[in-house]
Amino acid sequence: MIQLPFTKRLENLPSQLKRLSMLFSLTIAILPPIGYWNIASKYKATQLAEHAEQAAHAVSKLVFINPDAWDLQFHHLGHIVEQYRPRTIETRIHVKDLNGEHLLLSESHSHYDWPISGSAEIKNNTLTVGHVTIESSQVPLLLKTLMVSALCLIVATGFLIFINRTSIRGINRASSEINRIHTELQQQRTYLDSILRSTENVAIIATDSDWNIQYYNDTTTRLLTPAASSLTGLPLFKLHADLWRNIQIVQMNKHAVSDNNTMSFIFTEVKQGHTHHLQVHLYEIAEGDSPPSGYTLLCSDITEQRDAAAMIERQATYDSLTDLPNRRLFLEQLERALASGYRHQYLGAVLFLDIDNFKNINDSLGHAIGDLLLQQVALRLQSGIRKEDIVARLGGDEFVVLLQEISSDENEAIKLTQLFAEKLGKTLAVPYVVRQHTLHITSSIGISVFPGSPSDQPGDIMRQADTAMYQAKDAGRNTLRLFLPSMQHVANERLKTLNDLRKGIEHSEFITFYQPQYDQNGCMVGAEALLRWQHPQKGLISPDNFIPLAEESGLIIELGAVVLETALSNLYSWIDSKQAPLSFQISVNISPLQFLQDSFVLKIKEALKNTSIAPSNLTLEITESVLLDNAKLAMEKIHALRDFGVQFSIDDFGTGYSSLAYLKQLSIDEVKIDRSFVRDILIDDSDAALVETVINLTSRLRLDSVAEGVETAAQFSFLKNLGCTRYQGYLFSKPLPLHEFKALLLSQKNLMSA
Repeated sequence: MIQLPFTKRLENLPSQLKRLSMLFSLTIAILPPIGYWNIASKYKATQLAEHAEQAAHAVSKLVFINPDAWDLQFHHLGHIVEQYRPRTIETRIHVKDLNGEHLLLSESHSHYDWPISGSAEIKNNTLTVGHVTIESSQVPLLLKTLMVSALCLIVATGFLIFINRTSIRGINRASSEINRIHTELQQQRTYLDSILRSTENVAIIATDSDWNIQYYNDTTTRLLTPAASSLTGLPLFKLHADLWRNIQIVQMNKHAVSDNNTMSFIFTEVKQGHTHHLQVHLYEIAEGDSPPSGYTLLCSDITEQRDAAAMIERQATYDSLTDLPNRRLFLEQLERALASGYRHQYLGAVLFLDIDNFKNINDSLGHAIGDLLLQQVALRLQSGIRKEDIVARLGGDEFVVLLQEISSDENEAIKLTQLFAEKLGKTLAVPYVVRQHTLHITSSIGISVFPGSPSDQPGDIMRQADTAMYQAKDAGRNTLRLFLPSMQHVANERLKTLNDLRKGIEHSEFITFYQPQYDQNGCMVGAEALLRWQHPQKGLISPDNFIPLAEESGLIIELGAVVLETALSNLYSWIDSKQAPLSFQISVNISPLQFLQDSFVLKIKEALKNTSIAPSNLTLEITESVLLDNAKLAMEKIHALRDFGVQFSIDDFGTGYSSLAYLKQLSIDEVKIDRSFVRDILIDDSDAALVETVINLTSRLRLDSVAEGVETAAQFSFLKNLGCTRYQGYLFSKPLPLHEFKALLLSQKNLMSA
């Protein structure tokens, strides 16, 4: 962390002040006592010397007047000397001759520790005849010096305490506060620097009021101009001419300025062959109503966001697999074509295409092959239309083509559209090669010509073309149909039936009938569960009138689950009440869509577990189409359920393809001979031969054979002689509702008892 110079000096000041105060305190504690000692000792020595001089002068006068007095007047000399003894100091005076002998002692043999003295010469005329010495002890002076030292020490200690408690602590507090503020500012600066450095796609520029650059971050040199040593002080218009030009334009538009004195705009530039989009936010630096003191610019590179937005927009309007327009974009184009066609009195058309039996390709070769095929179909469709026309993919194997401004004459427009559709159908029918697979496809095409009236909407045209396409499907596929008003009635009825189907499932309007199955002895050994629709207005509806629509819409899955659960629950009730034997067999039809569900095997097992029915009591009837759609998957599911104990039956045998080949491979339990062969078995030799062949084949494969549609005793006798094992038809019983079937079970039980 960088510190300001004065903060460094402030931090060092307490230690410096402490050292100075210690030095000053030592000076106070040492120098005054030393000075006092020096001055006092010198003063005392001078004082003693003066007294000694006075005494020596008095003795010298006496010796000069009477030389004999030096020897004879010893006591008188002592009295003279005593007069000059200092009264304020305890002293000792002695007089010595030149030989050093004591001639006069005021305090004989006394001695001082650390003495201090003053001495003077005794003269006789000009001759020195002796010395007068006055001595005193330095102990009192030392004691006074010690007292002075103690006083100075007290003063020095007080000074140190004062300095530490007031000045140094105050400086430390001030220094700490300054350091704290400085640290916070430094952290904020660090945060700001980090933010500025982290804005890799944002150029930050601050200028003065004259648009001269005062600050910029590293991104500025990368985003707006080649790297330079320094941009500080450079006028903004020299940095980037386009940026400066846009700023001037925006500033002239007062409405672009918001309440907080900010302006925003986006400009596009091409740099090194690449298009860049820059978003600029311009802020004025001003207080109140005063003129701006500067400006701040935030320039963001939003090229990636723009590209991502464009990609998202394309994904929202284009099909990801074929890169064709999707339903949303197609409807927008159709809406514009409707308005233009009505305005210019030109007719257009929508072609609704569906690839015939595309599901077989997906199920047999996999979705990867199917997707590649759809991509090739899209390319052919695009190559077969005019530049002004549009082809789109709605989803799955459904495509639509928009033909714009075909003709102003309705008959000619219809003729040209039909010719184009036929040509398009032939183009799509040319074989495809996909990963070494040669694929042949056809298409069903529905045509709707527009505009019929000003009220036509895109959804109406699409529904009409869709309706015509389904008419083409019903006509045998690989053909085209033009929408007619009568088709709308059929489409409306179909939609109404579909809605009624959904309501019927919600309101439990579907009931289960049971048609008995008998063995060769005429004993009931099982029953087939058959679905009926008890419509609240139309009454009882046959399966032929709603099962195909349920298959197409996917509702057959829910209906199949209802039949299975109901049949198993009733079977448990019959066996539990001993109305039916433990070996009684219930047969349930399984639709191809239901069978191909990934969870099919699990759902069958759960249904058996929930109703406590033995798996061997359940026979699942499947059609040959299930095997043809995906034989491998069908075999896996059949084997899984047969290992569990469930039995399987091939329904409507002989009406499909490759049935004999699958009989050899599949682990099934019975074959049901279709009623269309049984009906004419006595009058058509080919039907009789076919039925005989099937019964012989099932017998050799150790499979049961079930004849459907047995209506006469003669048919029963013929089939019995051929070796058919089970029978079902009006000769024995028609399909019965639950209460009638239970009554039939009871009568059968009574008959067996009798």
